[in-house]
Amino acid sequence: MVKIHNKTFNQTVQHFSRTRTQQARQLVWDYINAMPTIYFVQCGRKKCPIPWIVFEQDAPTAMVFTNYELAVQTASALFENDEEFRILGLPTNAASMYVMALAGQGVEYVCFNHGPQRFDAPMQEVLLALSTMER
Repeated sequence: MVKIHNKTFNQTVQHFSRTRTQQARQLVWDYINAMPTIYFVQCGRKKCPIPWIVFEQDAPTAMVFTNYELAVQTASALFENDEEFRILGLPTNAASMYVMALAGQGVEYVCFNHGPQRFDAPMQEVLLALSTMER
């Protein structure tokens, strides 16, 4: 069953940023788990793409997006050539397997929607949240 949300992802993150409660954080996870698709940016050649990982405070962080347009806009701002990246949209349950693979490669954090309304979480929390989703 898919939940219908009346708020946008940004509004849900803003609510969490204001309140900092566990309930508000859970609402962000509920929103993510109800999404049909999660988007990842891959860099490099098309034959051998690699996930977009940045180092923030010396910790490898995966960049994940809740919509295609934001993923393209953010990647375009950071890469000089549009051919240096591609956007991979995965159904949420397949995205959880992709995230597990990132964790296996040592990625410690995930940033959803890099920018002013970003939501960051440690990898262990992401894996736990995605493993409890109902599909």
